[in-house]
Amino acid sequence: MHRIYSLLKAWHYTLIGLAATSVLTAETGTPFPAPVANPLEGRIGVMVQVDDKRLRLDIGASLDLNEIWNDSSRGRLRIGADFFTFTRLRSDGNFKFPVETTDFFFGLNSTYAVPDSTWQLRLRVAHISSHLVDGLANDSGVFVTQKPYVYSREFVEALVGYSVGAFRPYAGFTYAWSRLPRSAEPIIPQCGVDVNVPLGGAFHFRAGYDLKLFGVDGIYAGENAAQAGVWMDMWHGRGLMLSMYGYDGRSMHGLFIAQHDTYFGIGLQVIY
Repeated sequence: MHRIYSLLKAWHYTLIGLAATSVLTAETGTPFPAPVANPLEGRIGVMVQVDDKRLRLDIGASLDLNEIWNDSSRGRLRIGADFFTFTRLRSDGNFKFPVETTDFFFGLNSTYAVPDSTWQLRLRVAHISSHLVDGLANDSGVFVTQKPYVYSREFVEALVGYSVGAFRPYAGFTYAWSRLPRSAEPIIPQCGVDVNVPLGGAFHFRAGYDLKLFGVDGIYAGENAAQAGVWMDMWHGRGLMLSMYGYDGRSMHGLFIAQHDTYFGIGLQVIY
C-alpha cells in the first residue's frame, strides 16, 4: 500500500496512464472511456513486474459495435463487446516464460453520455473464468503449488463517471448472479479516478487509480491498482504507450483470490 500511495503522490496532478481506449472527453470517442487503471479492461500489451520476476500479458479489446443515438436531446448511446484475456507468466531466463494462469473475459457493454453534461455511464454484462496452465505443473504434469478448481462468474457491472477538466472520477459496483466458488461474495464495490493531460503534438499523459473491494467468506480486502504513462498518437488515435503500474491487494487472477499480490511494473501497450 505504501508503495502505491507514494507513487500516486509523486505523479500528482499530471497522472495518466491508459491502457484501454480513447480520449476522456472526445465527442467522437466512446461515451464512457474504459477506466485507465482497472485491470479488468480490454488491452493489448505486456507488463513486466520488476520485483517478482513475473509478467502480465493482456490480449483482447473492447470495441463499440453500434451507435444507437447521438443528438443534443438524448445524448450518446452505444453498444459494444468485450473479449480479452489477462495472463500471468513467470520469467525462467533465456527468454522462457512459463504461463501460470490465465483469465478469460467476454461480454456486452452499453455506454451513455448524458446530453449537455459531462456525466457518463457504462453497463457491462459479462462472464469471467480463470484457469491454471502448464507453467505451474511439475515434470509429471501435476499441479503441486496450486490446486485447480472451478472459478466462474456471470455478472453485471455498472459505473458512473463525471468529467471535471482533465479529471474523471467514477464509482459503481459489480453484482455476480452466478459464481463459483460460492465463497466469493457477489457484490464488488468499485471507485477510481482517471486523468488525461495532452502534452502537445502527438503526445498525451494519462493516469488512473482504481479500487475494488473483493470479499471471500464475508471478509473484504482491497484491490488497489494504479497506472501512468505517456502514449504517442501515431495515427487517428492509435499508437504506442509506455506506462508504469502499481498493484496491491487480493490477486486479480481468479484462481489466486486467496493470495495477496504487491508489485511495481513497467509495460508497453498498443493503443487502438
